[in-house]
Amino acid sequence: MASNWRQLMPTTDAYWMNRILFDIHHRDDHLHRYRRDPDAYMAPTPLEPSLKHAIRDNDIGAMYLAGVNPYLLRAHCLGLHIPESVFLQSLRCAGGEGGN
Repeated sequence: MASNWRQLMPTTDAYWMNRILFDIHHRDDHLHRYRRDPDAYMAPTPLEPSLKHAIRDNDIGAMYLAGVNPYLLRAHCLGLHIPESVFLQSLRCAGGEGGN
C-alpha cells in the first residue's frame, strides 16, 4: 500500500496545509498577503484553528506531524528566513529525538 511520510494516505487537512504553504511561496502576492495578516489569509481555508495556528506560528513539528510535505516545509522556512537549525530541531523534536 502506498504511503507518504506520515500517513497511509494524505488527509484532507494535509492537502489544505500543503496548499497554503505552496500558494504562499509560489503565487504572486500571496507571501505579502500572508505576512500582512496570516489569519485573514487562511480564513477561507477549511482547516481547524489548531492547524491554522501551526502554520501561523511556524510550528514546523506540528505541520510535519499533520502530514505537510517536508519539501514544502523547507521551502516555507527558507521563504520566511527561519534558520535551518530551527527547522531541523523542530523535526527532531517531532520525531521524538529532542536534544540538540
